[in-house]
Amino acid sequence: MQKIKKFRSKKYLEWIASKPCLICRYEPCQAHHITIAELRGWGQKVSDNFTIPLCYQHHDLLHHTSERKFWTKVGVNPVFYADLFFTIKNTENDNDHWLYENIYKRMIPHVQNNIDFLIKVK
Repeated sequence: MQKIKKFRSKKYLEWIASKPCLICRYEPCQAHHITIAELRGWGQKVSDNFTIPLCYQHHDLLHHTSERKFWTKVGVNPVFYADLFFTIKNTENDNDHWLYENIYKRMIPHVQNNIDFLIKVK
């Protein structure tokens, strides 16, 4: 079996972390690797292009819920949004207005429908 080289970029991860949280648009954020995006070995992360910005609270909630359960509950395909972020970074659409119209605005109905789950306090 041929080994596939994963995309790694510290600069890209810093760019993702500089964006508002995908869920609540809060800042600062962390770059969250979507573990269900591709096959990986024990202790390995997925490629850096499968990342999205999450604030500390939503990142923590995701890890306490489990990746698959979290995104199923919210009703969102995180890989779709990771692909959008990756595409934006590699084009000239890297501006806040484009991000809001094409990413964050799409999230509003999902957040509104799941507000009780997303604001769960520990």
